[in-house]
Amino acid sequence: MKPSLRNLRHAVGATLLVLGAGCTTVAPIQSPGRYIAGQKPRTVWLTKTNRSVVRVDGPRMVGDTVVGSVGGEYTEIPLSDVTRASAIQSDKGKTILAALLGGGVTIAAAAVIFSHGGSGESNANQIADTMTLQRQF
Repeated sequence: MKPSLRNLRHAVGATLLVLGAGCTTVAPIQSPGRYIAGQKPRTVWLTKTNRSVVRVDGPRMVGDTVVGSVGGEYTEIPLSDVTRASAIQSDKGKTILAALLGGGVTIAAAAVIFSHGGSGESNANQIADTMTLQRQF
């Protein structure tokens, strides 16, 4: 594989990584019980009435109680003890911005790589010319 194509692949890979990160955000949930039961998120952050924030992994609803793992320990938190809930959600604005930036970076990288590249024939011709010149002197 030519070095220029390898560089282009690295640039595209880095762009895709940025795009993936740009597509989500932690945002408040309006109805935690319904959201957890319907969306089955991997993680939620619950703000309790005492103002502590608890990260619950693998949350599920059992009646009006959030059940899941907090710090590796099984935990039950009644919704009556929760004042706010947040979860990772899609963010269309970030996705659009990341796509625009990523596309621009990819196009710029391709332009730089291919403007300095070439088919490789010019290098072969230069070597042949050098060898011819050496024979003349």
